[in-house]
This record gives sequence, structure tokens and C-alpha cells, in this order.
Amino acid sequence: MRIAAILYGLAVRFRLWLYKKRILQSRRLPLKVISIGNLIAGGAGKTPHTALVAGYLHEKGIKTAVLSRGFGGTGTKHGAIVSDGRTIRSTIKESGEEPFWLAQKLKGLPVVVGRDRFRSGLECLEKWQTECVVLDDGFQHLELARDIDILLLPGHRPLSLERLLPQGMLREPLESMNRANIILVSHAERLDDRAKKNWVSEIQSRTSLPVFFSEHRPSSLWRYPDREELPLTWLQGRQVLAFCGLADPDSFRFSLKQVGTVPVHLKPFPDHHRYRRKDKEELETLARSVKANLLVTTEKDAVKFGEWLPVDLPLMVLGVEAAIQDSGFWDLLDREVCLV
Repeated sequence: MRIAAILYGLAVRFRLWLYKKRILQSRRLPLKVISIGNLIAGGAGKTPHTALVAGYLHEKGIKTAVLSRGFGGTGTKHGAIVSDGRTIRSTIKESGEEPFWLAQKLKGLPVVVGRDRFRSGLECLEKWQTECVVLDDGFQHLELARDIDILLLPGHRPLSLERLLPQGMLREPLESMNRANIILVSHAERLDDRAKKNWVSEIQSRTSLPVFFSEHRPSSLWRYPDREELPLTWLQGRQVLAFCGLADPDSFRFSLKQVGTVPVHLKPFPDHHRYRRKDKEELETLARSVKANLLVTTEKDAVKFGEWLPVDLPLMVLGVEAAIQDSGFWDLLDREVCLV
């Protein structure tokens, strides 16, 4: 693993050097580009933060679209419109789960997938006169120049313990954080004041970039598949079997704790897991064996269920959103993209 990580690091640094020396060149779109990305693979919350930033720009009257590669979707090679802002025009198979979730979440904003995000951006400009695009998972996408790079670091994973892939989960060396404009430490709901101070000190020992904190907060609860809305307090005191296909399953456990629920069991699946009939049957059997009287999962998982109505077991979906309370972040974002 160590030798593989060394070789991986050499390849990553060589690629970065090629762009730094302009041997490989980034293309620039005739509109504003904001990237949401990370250094550590999985678990930082890129997609919820993409929704947060894109929604903020939309509310300010900026014609905004979201661009994603579309991990796992068939549309990534040639490109596909997931949503035109009014209608969802792709299936989850074409778009991949995160873009499909974004299309459901962001009413009024186009969502486009494709490996060539420069071409996707031009398409947005031509079709919808887009003024700003937000890249979901764009930090390593050096082919496209951006006006602002927002780099997420998951607060529950100390930087000092991280190693390059495949020995660890770092997609790039830590010094790459200097390529960003803003650093966001995510999952701050799991940090106390001392831990936050340690994070600031750790980052400031490596870079002079501004540092902010974001939280993941439960925002909605609804029944699958009819989407009947229920108050978050509905989960309190119930025997819950929780399950999810996330890079960081403990983040879902913490979200349930925030609404006053401790699951009798949490069944993790691999990140980006596609649920098949045998998985659903296994979950129903497991729920009965641990004497749970309902199933609860995430919105990211729910978009992949298709037809599923567990017998005598309500299936609930907990929505979680990213939140940044520090007004300094939003002021800086406004200045960087010239909105003020």
C-alpha cells in the first residue's frame, strides 16, 4: 500500500505541475464558476454544500446552474440534462444519484452532467443564459478554470492522520489546499469549541486561507413512497432500523441523534450502493429480528429505491441540509463572484 501511495502521489504531483507550468491549460467559461470539492475522498458533504451555495445564488436572482460529472451515470460520457429547472429530464441511471438528488432539491435551477464540464457550461449559457455555474466535486477538475474554489475538509477526520490513496483517503497532497480560496470544515455539529480551535490552528499552520465551519442539520422527514411530510419529532421514542449507503455512515447516526432518536441498529451499505430486491428483503427481515417497527434512511439512498413498500414497516426518509451560519462566508462569496 505504501509503495502504491508513493506512486499515486508522484502521478498527482506531476499532473499538478503540468497545469502550473501551463503545459496543460484550463479552459475558462464566459461566466462565473464556483467549485465545491474536497481533498479527502468521501464523507465531506460536497453535494449538500453544492445545493446550499447554488440555492443561495438563485435566491439572489443570479441565473445559476449546477454541473456534475455524474458519478455512476450513463450520461457522464456524452453529457445529459438532468433538470432544466422545471422538469426532471433524466433517469437516475443516466444522471447518477447525486445529480438526481440535486435536481429534486433545487427547484428552478438546471442540473447538467457530463465529463466535459466546459461543454456543459456552454450549453447552460446557450439554453438558459446562465450567469454562474456551481461544480459539484470540482476541486480536482483542473480542466475548467474557476473564479472561486471552496474546499471541504470533514471535521471528524484529523488531517494529521490522513494519507494518500490507496494507503489512506487523500486524493491530493495536503499542500494542495493552497489552491483553494475558502476552506470549509464540515460536520462541525460534531465538534466542540476546543476541537474547532484545533482545526483552525492546524489549517493556519499550512495556509493563510480563510476558514469557516459548516454543519449538517436534519431538515425534513417524509414517508416513502408517498412523500407524506411528518415533523422531525415523529421519530422520537420509536424502534428504528436505520440504513444508508454513505461514505460516512456515522454522520447519519449523528443526524438521528440530533432529532432525538437512537436506532436499535444501523445497517451500512457501500457508498453509492444500488438497492436490489435482495437488499430490501434483507432489511425487512433484519428489522423484524431486532424488533424495529420502522425503517429510516437518507434522501440520497431513497432516490434509488424504485418501487418498494415494506410490509407492515413504515419507510421514512430523513432529509439533511448543510448550513453555514457565519455571515463572513457569505460576504466573502459575494465579493469573490462580484455580486456586490
